Amino acid sequence: MPVAISTYHVKCALRPYLGSDMVDATPIAEEAAHALRAYAPYKETLEDLALRVANTLFDVLYSILGPRMTIRLDSGEVVRIRMDDLPFLADAVMGVMFEGMTVYSVNFQNLKDYSLRTGSLSAMRVLYQKYDDFQSQEEKELMARIIRDNHPRERYATWLKDKE
Repeated sequence: MPVAISTYHVKCALRPYLGSDMVDATPIAEEAAHALRAYAPYKETLEDLALRVANTLFDVLYSILGPRMTIRLDSGEVVRIRMDDLPFLADAVMGVMFEGMTVYSVNFQNLKDYSLRTGSLSAMRVLYQKYDDFQSQEEKELMARIIRDNHPRERYATWLKDKE
């Protein structure tokens, strides 16, 4: 499952949630990309990797922001990063790796199993967009319904259209 991980793509994944100032002026994207690059499927599961990425994000954010953990987004809104946000941020970073995976049956099964165990929106997005040959239309419709029922619309609106 070797995947080339670009810091640029990690920056793109984090920018909507952490803002350009945080992403471009700190090592957060490079550290997260490094965590992804260190993934060895024979040593750890995707769940282990997601936890490691979340811990990396926390460590960098806390070292920069301190206990207040507040950032200014590109919209000008000031938000506080909560512990509950870290798995969500880690999932966005994991999506960079999922997007770069070669489309074949082993990766399909790994992503499907991971998405079922964790509810990963990034894994479901890649399954929905790239793995048509491995799933029926009914399975895709079920996945779309799960996504719509469990995730805020703004997280999927650009790639999963609402039913008419």
